[in-house]
Amino acid sequence: MVGLTLGALVLQATAALGASGAAFCGARPFGLFVNNTIYQPVKNEVLTYPRFVETEDGTIFATSSTSGRSPQTFPIFESVDGGASWEHVSEVADTVNGWGMTAQPALTELTEPLGGLPKGTILASGNSWSNNGTRIDLYASTDRARTWKFVSHIAEGGRPNTTNGATPIWEPYLLVFNHSLVAYYSDQRDPDHGQKLAHQVSTDLKTWAPPVDDVAYDLYIARPGMTVVAYIPPVNKWILVYERPIGNSSSHGVNYPVYYVMADSPLDFRLNEGLPIVIDDKIAPNASPYVVWSPVGGANGTIIVSDADNAPVYTNRAGGAVDKWELHQTPAGATYSRAIHILKKHPDNLLIFGGEIFDDMRANPPKLTPFSATVVSLTDILVNY
Repeated sequence: MVGLTLGALVLQATAALGASGAAFCGARPFGLFVNNTIYQPVKNEVLTYPRFVETEDGTIFATSSTSGRSPQTFPIFESVDGGASWEHVSEVADTVNGWGMTAQPALTELTEPLGGLPKGTILASGNSWSNNGTRIDLYASTDRARTWKFVSHIAEGGRPNTTNGATPIWEPYLLVFNHSLVAYYSDQRDPDHGQKLAHQVSTDLKTWAPPVDDVAYDLYIARPGMTVVAYIPPVNKWILVYERPIGNSSSHGVNYPVYYVMADSPLDFRLNEGLPIVIDDKIAPNASPYVVWSPVGGANGTIIVSDADNAPVYTNRAGGAVDKWELHQTPAGATYSRAIHILKKHPDNLLIFGGEIFDDMRANPPKLTPFSATVVSLTDILVNY
């Protein structure tokens, strides 16, 4: 079985490092550390697109897109000490399509009972694809991510193809909101848009309301993509970040400029205008953004955005004001669709997941860049602008 095979590989990689990846890096529970290995790829494996959920008790479950083995699955790793040590606990596998869990995972926790599943259930989604199509599917675990059961097909599109006019769907993001599950994704199925951002809502996890637009441009070749959403409590607003490529054009030197839109409800982003993130009118993040919020940093706390191509993060301590973005260096490396997180009980601890960069995803031989975790002090990095 794939899970047992990967588990054995994890043990082999751990033994090669010493006692563990965490011990190798000197990571201490709930401390600060750089490039702490979660999993060391072997053979042809390439880990990108890290995703995670922190449950109400502070446990972190992390996963990634994992290519280079067949069938493709999403490995699940667990940390109970703020990312200092990790255990491989399961695999999310495609059990209905025969296509594999190919790419773009998403995780969340049910914070209330929903669809016959209890509070604390871990939900996983991702893009299962083949030449027959793309399917965003939902799986659930009621035993702390040890086993998984298929729940429903959220949405379906054409075969994977980023050419305008093709009809796939991409890049799910899950949010529990208002006694429902919201599934956001990138959508190429609308003939009026090369790509747009949409969401669907379910109150029972099995049936899904029709898609609702979140971000769609009149310009057909605009391709907003890669939704991530966060709540900003001091201003009682929700923020959605996305990349906005337009053909071969660029903005402030980047081809996939990062935009954000704010709204009173995470279901109403379509009502407001997207704004670019630009620092000092000359620096812009590029591609596959991620956004989180921390109460650290002042009365409005700090909005923190990461991108795919750079080590720094981009912050806003003014509730999202368009002219108040700053750039702050971190010791973490760039990663394709890099994810970041603020620990719930340690709001100064900014967790940055690492993996392979986009340009090296198809390197031959693979670079075997570790799936890793870096934790930095938000207070410390805010000092250096």
